[in-house]
Amino acid sequence: MQNLKKIKKLRSITGVSIMACQKAIIKSKGRLNLAINFLINNSNNIKTNSLKESFIICRRNKKKNKAVGMLIATETDFVTKNDIFKKLANIILDVALFAKNKQDILKYQILNKFPLFKIVNYFSNNIFNEYIELKTIVFIEAPFVNFYIHHSCNKAALIGFSNYIPNLEQISKNIAIQLVCNTNYNTSFPKLLLYKNIKLVKVLSL
Repeated sequence: MQNLKKIKKLRSITGVSIMACQKAIIKSKGRLNLAINFLINNSNNIKTNSLKESFIICRRNKKKNKAVGMLIATETDFVTKNDIFKKLANIILDVALFAKNKQDILKYQILNKFPLFKIVNYFSNNIFNEYIELKTIVFIEAPFVNFYIHHSCNKAALIGFSNYIPNLEQISKNIAIQLVCNTNYNTSFPKLLLYKNIKLVKVLSL
């Protein structure tokens, strides 16, 4: 009886099926937080073969010291072209800038009430009728960060710098573009910039 209450509670929090909640409660020995983590960690195993469309989105915070890149997979490109989905993707990116990992993002409470995990499931099951998966998420933090996404949305580069120098906004964008396009660094970039100022580089691709 106690487990039944927990299963119902878990379903109300996450929006996933009763069977999935039951399995999560059993695996976590009745602990709700662990059950939520179990569902999140095993979400990659659901309908994986049907996910044929993927694209990359990125965002940088206002202070320009943190950026996030995310690879989202869907069953068709119909979802990714939908204006409602674009708004959902923007919400996910906004949340991601305050998170440290995928679990933090999916457990984040919208309006202190609705876990993002449940919102994504609701849109997936009731609005789009397609499975949506946050496949890969990368974070980058540095005194200054920038990113560039290829026009096809299939590759992105995130780059962090240890300190700010003049024209770094454009310089960092140019470097990120070259990383995405797989070209060599332009020899006009100062060696000091390349070897001392670049702190971290992450490339995300399909």
